[in-house]
Amino acid sequence: MIKRNSRGAGDAEPAHSGSAQRQRAEEIFRERAAKSPVRLDALSAEETQLMLHELRVHQIELEMQNEELRRAQLELEAVRASYFDLYDLAPVGYCSVSEPGLVLQANLTAANLLGVVRGALVRQPLSRFILKDDQDVYYLMRKQLLATGAPQACELRMLKTDATPIWVHLAATVVRDAEGAPVLRVVLGDITERKQAEAAHNMLEARMHESQKMEALGTLAGGVAHDFNNALAMIIGNVELARQDVGPDHAALVSLEEIGKASRRAKNLVQQILTFSRHQKIERKATPLAPVVRESARLLRAGLPAKVSLKVDCGSDTPAVLADAMQISQILLNLCGNALHAVLAQERAGAIEIRLHAHTQREARDDLRPGRYACLTVRDNGAGMDAATRTRIFEPFFTTKQVGEGTGLGLAVVYSVVQAHEATIEVESTPGQGSAFHIYFPAVEAHVAADAAATAAAVPVDGKGKHILYVDDEEAIILLMQRLLERQGYRVSAYVDPLEALAAARADAGQFDLVVTDYNMPHMSGLQLAQALREIRADLPVVLTSGYLTDELRAAAPAAGIRELIFKPDTADELCAAVARCANVQSGNARSS
Repeated sequence: MIKRNSRGAGDAEPAHSGSAQRQRAEEIFRERAAKSPVRLDALSAEETQLMLHELRVHQIELEMQNEELRRAQLELEAVRASYFDLYDLAPVGYCSVSEPGLVLQANLTAANLLGVVRGALVRQPLSRFILKDDQDVYYLMRKQLLATGAPQACELRMLKTDATPIWVHLAATVVRDAEGAPVLRVVLGDITERKQAEAAHNMLEARMHESQKMEALGTLAGGVAHDFNNALAMIIGNVELARQDVGPDHAALVSLEEIGKASRRAKNLVQQILTFSRHQKIERKATPLAPVVRESARLLRAGLPAKVSLKVDCGSDTPAVLADAMQISQILLNLCGNALHAVLAQERAGAIEIRLHAHTQREARDDLRPGRYACLTVRDNGAGMDAATRTRIFEPFFTTKQVGEGTGLGLAVVYSVVQAHEATIEVESTPGQGSAFHIYFPAVEAHVAADAAATAAAVPVDGKGKHILYVDDEEAIILLMQRLLERQGYRVSAYVDPLEALAAARADAGQFDLVVTDYNMPHMSGLQLAQALREIRADLPVVLTSGYLTDELRAAAPAAGIRELIFKPDTADELCAAVARCANVQSGNARSS
């Protein structure tokens, strides 16, 4: 029933007219009523007017409420769209994980990160997508989070559906759901590129440290080589003299032979130190590696025990490379020496394989650029190496052998020679299954001519009538070499002071047929002495001996009149052969003039 107001029909006002919406509806109604009045005969004019008024005002109220609902719905849709952008398309993955470890919710980024659809991630254990080796890291982090309630973070590897591992920074906090159960809010950030950059940086840093070690060792080698080589030269030379003195049937000859062997091993050790410390010159030329491999294998077979086999396979299509044949042989001897040690430490029969073949690299990988290579492989079926050992095998003086069984220089020398040849070395090894070293030498597309004069005919030693000026700051070396050369028929004038030797040459340079001088001496180096002698007599040949023959010394030697460079400690045969060559050439020049 409609109640009337005492103010009359024209001034009728509902009881709830205080509402702003109601007032607005009243205004809208009056505007519409003025435009389209309604007439009803069934009711009195006053009742009809009041009823129509109430109904139309109510209709307007409903229309306004519908409009507000539509506006609220649009706002909700905008909020949902923003949520989709902020949550589903966030740059990191978001997951909600229950206390038992099941994924309750996940955004699209988390699903894309793991290469799965969102449905395959939800209701699955998060640990299912974590690499097994790193699951302990995740469980420890989760345990600490639930125990302390404090935010936790860790770095671990997760697996995509194609088994590709990715590095992830996982950060988590804990909240409570409506029932009070703990829920983990997990954030997953892909840090694979950062980890790869760190690994590359660490590799470069390790190489820098290795280079610093080599440089320090090279400085040490250069500092001690002179004195050490002089001591070895005296041992080797006196053994030669003693062998000549005792004769072929003397009981002491066996001992002298052993002393000689030990001295030669010490000489080889010095050469190895100087090789990988870059004090020893590597002379590279276009070289086919097959003859070098076969010759090295022949030497190796002579010392192999019966239970160790050696197989050699050289491909006929292997390209030539720029190499120093002696250094390649050194690589093989060192690698095969290591392989022999590895196979002898087991009960089963040992097998060593040397393989040389052509290799074409299509795409760049690690340090190997695209191109053609000669690949030299040394493989064994020995004890193998674990990952920790493989990372250190090229360090100077690192060895897995027992004390007294190895110097730790073999693989360091190999690594240095490989670098000097601009080659790449790769190592494969599995504990219990053996090891393989692959060395890739860049191919040289040049015709390798046969070296008909590879081995020059030995010059007969005949020192009769030839006078040698010998200079060395070690008196013991002077006495030794004087005895050696005089036994070959030479006359020797020896000096420990290069200034005195120079004075003797100034007094009568024509009396000397040859000068033999050490390089590292006080007051004047052997190079400076040769330059001074050249000013006195330009045709006087000079032989220079040194414990380390640097590139600078080799470059400066010809201009100073130096005919030959000999690495100390030299044997009697090496020295006498060089002296014979130079003295004979000088005699020939004198006769022709």
